[in-house]
Amino acid sequence: MTVTRAGDGAVDSGEREHGVSLVHARLREALIRGELEAGQVLSQVQLAERYGVSRTPLREALRLLEREGLVVSEPRRRVRVAPFSIEDLDQIYAVRISLEILALRLTLPRLTDEEIARIAELEQTMRRHAENHDYDAWHEPHREFHRSCLTLAGDRLLADIDRAADHAERYRFSYTTQVPTAWGQGLREHHEILVAVRDRNVEAASVALARHYARVALSAAALLVPEYEPRAIREALRMVVRSPDVEIV
Repeated sequence: MTVTRAGDGAVDSGEREHGVSLVHARLREALIRGELEAGQVLSQVQLAERYGVSRTPLREALRLLEREGLVVSEPRRRVRVAPFSIEDLDQIYAVRISLEILALRLTLPRLTDEEIARIAELEQTMRRHAENHDYDAWHEPHREFHRSCLTLAGDRLLADIDRAADHAERYRFSYTTQVPTAWGQGLREHHEILVAVRDRNVEAASVALARHYARVALSAAALLVPEYEPRAIREALRMVVRSPDVEIV
C-alpha cells in the first residue's frame, strides 16, 4: 500500500493507519538506538521527509511515542526526544520486577514441557548472538524468551508488561552496548532463569528474574548518575526475596 507523502490528497483510514504504524516503528527504533539524541528537538518537516509520510500520520505516531515516554511535547507544537532520566529508570524497572514476577508466578506452574523446551531453544539462540555481541539478532529471541515465561498471565497484565518493556528498551540498549561485562553477565543470568523454569521452581525463578532486572537497571543507572540510590528497584526486589537487607549483586 502506498503511504501518502506531504502535499498529497486525502487518504482513507486504512492507508492513514498504515502510515502511522510505519513511521511509529521506524522512528521508535531510531529513538531507542540513539540515532536521535536525548533532548534533541525534532523537526516534523524533516521527519515527514525522512520517513516519506504526511504530517498527519507523523503527528499521530509522535503521540504514540509520547505515551511510551520516548518523546515529550512542548509549547508551539515542538517535540523533543525524551531525556534519559534516572528516576524514570528506577521506576520503570521497579514496575517490571513487580509485574513480571506476578506474571511468572501465574504462568510457570502451567507451562507444558514443549513450552519449556521452546524457552530453552530461545536461550541457546540468545547465547549464539550474545557471543558475537550482535544486538540486532539477539533482541527478538531475548524478548520472546522473557515473554514466553509470562504468557499465561492474562491479556491485560501482558499488555502492561509489554508497555513497560518497551519503555525500558532505550536503557537496556545503552547498558548492553556500553557496559563491557553486559553480555557475559546476561548469559549467566538468563541461564539461571532457565534452570529455575526447567525445574518448575517458582521461588528460584522469581528471584533470578528480579535480580536480573535489578542488575541491569543498576548498571544502566551507573552510566547516568553513579551515586544514585535506586530506592524503587531495591524495594521491589525486597518484596520478591522477602528480605529487609537484600543487595543487588
